[in-house]
Amino acid sequence: MTERSLPRQLTWRRHGTAWRLFVGRRRFGDVVPDSKYPRMWRSPKSNRRMSDMANLSWAKNAVVEEAIRELEWEARRRRAITPSKSQQIASVFESRSSPMRFFASGGST
Repeated sequence: MTERSLPRQLTWRRHGTAWRLFVGRRRFGDVVPDSKYPRMWRSPKSNRRMSDMANLSWAKNAVVEEAIRELEWEARRRRAITPSKSQQIASVFESRSSPMRFFASGGST
């Protein structure tokens, strides 16, 4: 996933009074209105904590940045565990006869 293609895949959808960020069908985060201060927004975090207050565009940007970091981490992890093509095709560098047989028969380099 490249940085240029990423913003086109991110989609904000309304969910009641909140906004939800999606990549395809996968949900990445929410931005909810603050209960005390009008026109201020927060995003829910782990352990029932809430983010700092921000205006809507800054709150959405914070959620987008988190989603990008998570997607990049997943892409790096996928590349780390997926073997490269040269590892999958073992016969590319194999010779027809074993080098041990060549040296055992008295051949020289």
